Amino acid sequence: MLFDHPIEIQGNALFISDAHLRTPEDADSKQRETMLIELLDSNKGQFQHLFLLGDIFDFWFEYGDVAPKGYFRLFNLLYELNQSGVKIYYFTGNHDMWVQDYFTQQFDCQVFYNQQAFVLNGKRCLVGHGDGLGGKQRRYNFIKRVFGYKPNRVLYSMLHPRHAFAIARHFSARSRASHKPEVFTFKNEEEFQVQYARQILEQEHVDFFIYAHRHIPVKYPLSENSCYFNTGDWLINYSFLTYNETDDAPMLHCAGK
Repeated sequence: MLFDHPIEIQGNALFISDAHLRTPEDADSKQRETMLIELLDSNKGQFQHLFLLGDIFDFWFEYGDVAPKGYFRLFNLLYELNQSGVKIYYFTGNHDMWVQDYFTQQFDCQVFYNQQAFVLNGKRCLVGHGDGLGGKQRRYNFIKRVFGYKPNRVLYSMLHPRHAFAIARHFSARSRASHKPEVFTFKNEEEFQVQYARQILEQEHVDFFIYAHRHIPVKYPLSENSCYFNTGDWLINYSFLTYNETDDAPMLHCAGK
């Protein structure tokens, strides 16, 4: 059962995902990063837990002595938050599944490669990026396993970083260009994540399912005692989720552009 060994925490929490920083590498990306930094900085002291639910970066790959450049301001703020006592949880997404130990070493992040059960402020929360859950996603899950296969990661690391990053950004751009507008329309019970949540609820109670990946900020009740949330994104909607200790449930917000 998913809640046999949950992580129990108490306090105010902020959830954000899908910033896809360096997408594209222009003034718009820098503006989004600045807005993200301003959001976190302006809320210093207001939250004790920061959940980064994946795809914060459009691509991430760590070599033994090399990590992607360009995120000094964000990393500096994450370090300050950690030093002030904020606990940071990083969930890998489909664009940053190759996160290894850089964040753990630099900001004392706890890194998760799969969803994780939390008891947050006394409520049972299932948290993760949410990709590949529910429905028949055989092709997607096959591709994900291929990229997650450690020997393939080792082979990719043999490429020079300049070439490795260029290849990844090229295919990422092609993937985004192929997305049609209806992809970003919430389909209620047809949503794979909602279908997955329904399956879990048949086995055990979950108060809140908190996922990302779909780029659609959504609160969707599943029953009187259970609700599905999607944090949306920091690419189009500039949305995020908070769950304060004094609140009955998480709350969606939009920072605006």
